[in-house]
Amino acid sequence: MWFRWQQLWHWWTQRSGRSNFYRKSLILVLCITSLPTAIIGITSYITGRAHIENEITRNHEALLKKTIDRMNDNLAQLELAATQWSLDSRLDLRLRNINLSDDYNTTQNLYRFLGVMKGAYPLIEQAQLYLDRSQPLVISDIEGIVPILNEQERSQFHELMDQDRGVFWKDSFPKVNAKGDTSQVALIQKLPSIGEPYGALILYLDKTKLVHMVEEMTTDVDGASILMGKDGRIIVSQTAASEEQAALAGIVHESVTSRTEEDGSYLLDYDGKSYSVSYGQFSRLGTPWRYVAATSLDQMTAPVVIMSRIMLAVAGIGLLIAVLLSWVASNRIYRPIGRLVNVMRDHNQKTAQDNPGDELEFIESQWKHLSQESKALESRLEQAYPSLRTAFLMQLVQGHFYSLSEAEIRGRMASFGWQPDSQWFALLLVQITGFAKEGGRFLESEEQLATFAAANIAEEIVRTRSHHAEIINFQDMTVGVLLSYPMDRTKQQVKEELYLLSDDLVHTISSLLKMQAAICIGRLTSEVRDIPQLLPFLRNAIRYRDLKEDRQVLDLEEMLPSANQEVQYPFALEKELMQAIRMGQGEQSLQLIGRFVQELVSQSGNEKLLQEGVMQVLGSMLHTMLETGYHPHHMFEGNNLYEHLNQLREPEQMVRFFQQRVISPYMEKLGRHQDMHMKQLVERVTDLLKDRFMSDISLEECADAFDTTPYALSKAFKQINGMNFIDYLILLRMDKAKELLIGTDLKVNEIAERIGYQPSYFIRLFKKYEDMTPGQFRERVSQLK
Repeated sequence: MWFRWQQLWHWWTQRSGRSNFYRKSLILVLCITSLPTAIIGITSYITGRAHIENEITRNHEALLKKTIDRMNDNLAQLELAATQWSLDSRLDLRLRNINLSDDYNTTQNLYRFLGVMKGAYPLIEQAQLYLDRSQPLVISDIEGIVPILNEQERSQFHELMDQDRGVFWKDSFPKVNAKGDTSQVALIQKLPSIGEPYGALILYLDKTKLVHMVEEMTTDVDGASILMGKDGRIIVSQTAASEEQAALAGIVHESVTSRTEEDGSYLLDYDGKSYSVSYGQFSRLGTPWRYVAATSLDQMTAPVVIMSRIMLAVAGIGLLIAVLLSWVASNRIYRPIGRLVNVMRDHNQKTAQDNPGDELEFIESQWKHLSQESKALESRLEQAYPSLRTAFLMQLVQGHFYSLSEAEIRGRMASFGWQPDSQWFALLLVQITGFAKEGGRFLESEEQLATFAAANIAEEIVRTRSHHAEIINFQDMTVGVLLSYPMDRTKQQVKEELYLLSDDLVHTISSLLKMQAAICIGRLTSEVRDIPQLLPFLRNAIRYRDLKEDRQVLDLEEMLPSANQEVQYPFALEKELMQAIRMGQGEQSLQLIGRFVQELVSQSGNEKLLQEGVMQVLGSMLHTMLETGYHPHHMFEGNNLYEHLNQLREPEQMVRFFQQRVISPYMEKLGRHQDMHMKQLVERVTDLLKDRFMSDISLEECADAFDTTPYALSKAFKQINGMNFIDYLILLRMDKAKELLIGTDLKVNEIAERIGYQPSYFIRLFKKYEDMTPGQFRERVSQLK
């Protein structure tokens, strides 16, 4: 049902073709026609129900007060009567020591006197006389003389003599020798009330009459009434006619117990019904009692609820009629506005599928949009032109226009202000390195910032020398310079000008940025389609720069690597490095990789050869790690170390790469594995010592048993257990010796032989560790027992 209402609302707000103006006018008419009746019905229900609840609560509290006053009067009369009875001559001090079995007359008088007490007040169920003797007993007109044999009952009755008051109440006091829980409310009058008591007069209240008095606290047969003790325990409660009423009494008891106020009233909702709960507290002879009464409100508020529902139903019918009339009127009002909105949609296809919020606001916004659209487009075009020009050149040099013809590419260049006809084209590649050099202005994390600075310097210099030049920032420590020269100049003239420009660029960038700078000059071409082919050759050729030079200018057409150049490779250092890695020597491995890279730089001096050398040593490292049982793919989480190393250009960066990304992770993994192995070894040796410590066992024997060396076992044992092997063995033997000294009668010599020591040596060793001899230890333990 709820889903259908959601579908109807979605259709009305999104797909009905009507918008806020139509819906607002319709809702306004509905509110005018139906809201007054709905407000009257809801107000009547709320105010009427609240008024009735307040009246019921007030009357309930008044009835409760009268009932409690009547209960107080009955209990007060009973307290007065108990005080008077305690002064009767039949209850004098003679009862302290009299033999009731022999004194027949006295016993009969006591029986009659107790019967008179019970008959004088219907609230009394039974009257008993308790005598606190060495053999305590209770006198009853029904059961006669009953001795108290149970020790727990003796304690309970004897505690009556320790009370500060002469007369007091017990909200739960048992009868003598009764089976089951027969605890009842009882009034206790000590005899005598002043002085040393010898007994007590106990008046048990009739529980049925007490329940009847509690039921008078409420007139609702479906309600609940409870009398509680000071600890929150229920003394008596209204007789439950059903399980629901018993459950209600439990809920009322829990809710009242959780309240901290001594009296008050509140509303309780239970099982779909509302109840008015009133509670209070009164005290009898210093004993606080709490009374609680709950009355149902549903029957009293039913007429108000029915009338309110009728009024709400009338309001609903009026709402339906108002919906029909409002729909007809709104359609006629909305018709001309709808036509105007449709016209605006036809002119603006972007919003043709959208549902406008408010029709009048929509019309106004469309007029403003049409007047500002042309200005906004013109401004955006002016702002985007430099970015479009740079993006075009980037795509051109990277070969993204391979599908276009020469004429199409030249046409696009002309649209961005170039003169591509009859021109020589040249591409320069500038590379900056040297982050790790002392006095550098940039950190390694500032690669893009350094490249941006180099691009700005190149742009300032090139603009003063050539009218047709563009700077391309590749964001990877390289900058491209695309230049064009008229073809009326010879290639030699253009080359000379390019050399002068390159020399100026490399010196300026190196001086200002405090970094190494190298420039590679590409070959001249008259075809625009040849420009993308120059970039990969330039990137490969610039890697032949001399690592020791801060400023270099290379020419792609003139430089070629020498095929007969002798290559030096530090094989001895590589072998020493692999051995350190294989042995798990972390510090030595970190130092050796630094020496290895320095040796490569000093012997080759060429970035290309350096790159090939570090690639070779990386492969050797991974092979060595694989031989030791660690798969590089899992250890380095699938990272392509070769690809990352190939991107590095400076020797210092390569050294840090090997130290941080290759050697350190491997050493950490190897260390964790060795620690786990040694811990398992020490645990097994410890278990062996616990089984065989009483026999002759040594460190060497344990090392042979677990296939290790005594030195390695001793070092691991000290590291894991915090003590060396022999101290741990002595500790086990001393603990066993103390156990035998305490739990057996064996002689000291016998104990020494059992744990594997000579008696004299055992005594000296025991005194060293315990500051006393074995005999003194046994004597001290026996004294403590």
